Amino acid sequence: MNLLFDTSVWVAHVRGGALDTVLPRIRRGFFLGMDAVTASELRAGCRSKRERRSIERIIHPFERAGRLSTPNGSEWERAALALSRLREAGHTLRNPGGALLDAVIAAVASARGALLVSENLADFSRLATYMPLTVRSLASFESQLS
Repeated sequence: MNLLFDTSVWVAHVRGGALDTVLPRIRRGFFLGMDAVTASELRAGCRSKRERRSIERIIHPFERAGRLSTPNGSEWERAALALSRLREAGHTLRNPGGALLDAVIAAVASARGALLVSENLADFSRLATYMPLTVRSLASFESQLS
């Protein structure tokens, strides 16, 4: 099964090792990838050379293995349409400034048929009403692995 962790999960991992017990357990049953938006958000959030090196150690294996997905035009379009439909229904995402990026992450996961694991379940669940997307919290995903 294809699997993507969104930025919130990677940040939780960098700050506190949230994936330390998860990563060894997914190797057999999942094909872990990363999308370029998440990689860019991780890089943009770095505040020092040390943090950039740490983030590069996470991203580089995905690049080297060809598992870094770059959103194409139809995925950007799907993301924009989902946000437009949400607004039409009177809804917004919790972080309007990052809404388009989250929608693109969702569109990439949807197009790849990937399970998206996020700590931002509310926003991605809303996006899932406008595109075929399966999203789980990290805690829910971890319990599924047991």
